[in-house]
This record gives sequence, C-alpha cells and structure tokens, in this order.
Amino acid sequence: MPNTIYRLHFNENPLGPSPKVIDAINGHAPHLGAYPTRDDEKLRHVLAEFHGNGLTPNHFYSTYSGSEGLDLIARIYLSPGDEGIICKPTFGVYQVTAGWQNGKIVDVPLDPDHFTLRVDDILAAVNDRTRLIYLGNPNNPTGTIITHDEMERLYAALPEEVMIVSDEVYYQFVRNPAYPDSLAAVMADRKVLVLHSFSKAYGLAGLRVGIVIAQPDIISRLVHLRRTFHLGTLEMEAAIAAIGDQDHIKNSVDLAWSGKQWLYDQFDRLGLKTWPSEANFILFRTAIPSDEVADRLSQEGILVGPGTRFGIPDCIRVSVGLPEANEAFIKALEKVI
Repeated sequence: MPNTIYRLHFNENPLGPSPKVIDAINGHAPHLGAYPTRDDEKLRHVLAEFHGNGLTPNHFYSTYSGSEGLDLIARIYLSPGDEGIICKPTFGVYQVTAGWQNGKIVDVPLDPDHFTLRVDDILAAVNDRTRLIYLGNPNNPTGTIITHDEMERLYAALPEEVMIVSDEVYYQFVRNPAYPDSLAAVMADRKVLVLHSFSKAYGLAGLRVGIVIAQPDIISRLVHLRRTFHLGTLEMEAAIAAIGDQDHIKNSVDLAWSGKQWLYDQFDRLGLKTWPSEANFILFRTAIPSDEVADRLSQEGILVGPGTRFGIPDCIRVSVGLPEANEAFIKALEKVI
C-alpha cells in the first residue's frame, strides 16, 4: 500500500475547515459535559443575517446532514404511492429517502450526451400522484447545472401540489451566470425547497450539518419532526464559525477552479471525454470499466468514485484536490489507462 492516500472520491474540501472553526471547536470542547441548546435558533439567526434579502430565521432549518433534510422532506410530502421524479445519474439518497415513505420513484434521465435537464420530459412525467421533483444543482456526479430559464419553465408549468427539491450543496463553487437564484425564488413563494450543506465548501464533512431553506409554513412542518437536541454543540458552533470566515470559502473555491482547469487540460491531453462541471469534481469517461480503473488507482493510493453506483459504469468522478493530489492522480491514471 502506498505511503500516501489521496481521497478524491467524496468531494471533500482538501483545505479542511477554517481555522476559525478549529478555534470554536477547541473553545467549546471543555463544555461537552453539558447538553446543547434544544433548538437551532442561534444558527438560524446567523444564516438569516448572512443570506439577507428578506430571509428570516423562520426560513431556515438545520438538519444532521443534507441527507437527513431529504429524509424529513420525504416524510412531510410523500404518502405511500405518491411519486417523486429524479433525473439519473444523480445522488442516490433521493431515491432511498422516498423509498422509506413507500413513495414511487419516476426516473426522467438527463440528456445522455450532455447530462442536462430535459424539462419537457419532466413535465410530461408529472401526474396527479407527483409530489416532489428532486434536482441536484450542481448535479452529483455530473457537475452540470440547471439554469434559471429551465427552473422558470418548471415553476410556471408545475401543478400547485408539486414541490421542487433543489439540492444546492455545491452552490458556492458555481460561476456560471445562468445559475438560478433559488433563495430569491423562496422569497417569491415559488414551489421550491433548497438544500445547503456544510460538508463541501465549508469543509465540515465530519460534522454533519445540512440546511433546508423554504417558506416558513414549510419549515414549521419540518420543525414538528425535530428530535430533541437535534444538533450537538460542536456542530452548531462550528457552522456559525464557518459562516464567519468567507475568506476561507473564497480560497477553497479558487483552489477548486484552478485545479479543475489543470485537470481539464490533462484530460484533453489524454484524449478523455469530460463534462463542464460547476462543482469541485469532474466526471470523465474511460474505455476501461470504471470499477476496474478505480480498483487499480486505489492500488496507487488514489481513491476515486466509479460511476457504477450512478448507473454510468464507463465514467469516473474525481474530486479536485491539492495540486500534489491532482498530479498524483494524473500520473497514476496514465499508468492505468
């Protein structure tokens, strides 16, 4: 086994958390014998102040990871036999959490050439049992986005009882001007719930914190499902400290974009197909089955995400790491292919 293992399979921030987060954790660690606050009011106030634009604390709800947010959303919207639309290849937790409520999943695949949304096909799939449409934006594992115009078409045409779940856990990395302003859509009372996370750009994957942003009447329904002490002290304080260091976010995003450009150049040199990514990872196609490539790369100390679990066995998702990790990955990939 190589001496150095490069984790390029979970889309983690290679810079880790802000130093301000470490200070906050160290400062609160001696008090872990005491229970945390029963609710997330302190964090919700910080989020409302940070995002502004008329959003209040009642527009936010914190969860123990974005995946828990998806679980709670399914619990309030799906009854047995209700339908949720997904667009594969995409994040598998959408289907899992809908299944826990005995919901039926309807797959409207992304365009197979460009991995873009097929709005007309989504609208054609909506029926009187449709309740949720799950959209990753940027989408995992493709990194592609849904544009403002596409979202507007959905908002205009969807029935009143259908909600869009806009999973935007990678939103900080997006630079495409066509990206929609989903928080403005929330304030405009559009039929949308927005998911954010502290696991990606904020570098807090080891402390599970997700955020649901929606109209207050929707948030109040989520609050009714809240566990007592649903976030621990360290999660709460770390999230607040992370919001307070936006320089760290800028550095993390800049690192991801510079790394992506370098990797794109290398993929072009190697003749490998890629797709434009607005996240901190790249999807590429390989002539060798992705499971085989991932296994051989792991033997070189490089961990990547094979596309098999997303239904695209000829593709691999690789996270953007530090320059030395990116270079090690390309060196190993050249040996494998």
